[in-house]
Amino acid sequence: MPSLKTLIKNLGPGLLFASMAIGTSHLVLSTKAGAQYGWIMVIPIILANILKYPFFEFGIRYTTVTNTSLIEGYRNRGKAYLWIYAFITLVTTFTILAALYVVTSGLFINLFKVDDLSVGNVALGLFVFISAILIVGRYKFLELSLKFVVSILFLALMVTTILVIYKGQVEPSPQFNPMPIFDEVGILFLIGLVGWMPTAVEASSWISLWTLEKQKVTKRRLPLNEALQEFNSGYYMTALLAIFFWLLAG
Repeated sequence: MPSLKTLIKNLGPGLLFASMAIGTSHLVLSTKAGAQYGWIMVIPIILANILKYPFFEFGIRYTTVTNTSLIEGYRNRGKAYLWIYAFITLVTTFTILAALYVVTSGLFINLFKVDDLSVGNVALGLFVFISAILIVGRYKFLELSLKFVVSILFLALMVTTILVIYKGQVEPSPQFNPMPIFDEVGILFLIGLVGWMPTAVEASSWISLWTLEKQKVTKRRLPLNEALQEFNSGYYMTALLAIFFWLLAG
């Protein structure tokens, strides 16, 4: 088994996955699940993370073994598979990016108290800024910056969750009633929660591409066990953070 030092050095695709997944599914859906539906919603959160794991893990396994991306694998199976994947990506990309930038812009406006800026303008500015960073710094800068950002987020959220549990729940409101799960609104919310938790399954191909970029930067092809351990560390962090967000609002 690789040492802790080796694991930290290998951090890359799993860390990127964690940072990518901690968005609408965690900040919005997990907190809403805890606040409006209570403890019962931890069950679909855990099940979604468990049942979707093989789809994402396959992206790492396939690329590490074959040294090719999943997208190349789709092409080798036939152009029809590639076109189907391209269509799904085209449809989901705009909705995913729109949701992420709206949520991020809202957080930015509230955090820095810039109420005179519109969500649209902030989203456009963030898009230009992030795109420029990725174009200039490419994968290496993205990975390096996320090591700090995700580590700080994880530690801060863990401390906050511990403090919330230690101090106990706030005094419950006598007028509050948990929303029903098995009505039209509840089922639609459950579908959205499971669909987005931790993220959409087509992200498996993104992990595959990140793995190849990691190999180019390090000029080293990781053994399968090390690659899987690195990805698992990021995936477990993602699942744990989803529960932390649920606890904070529950």
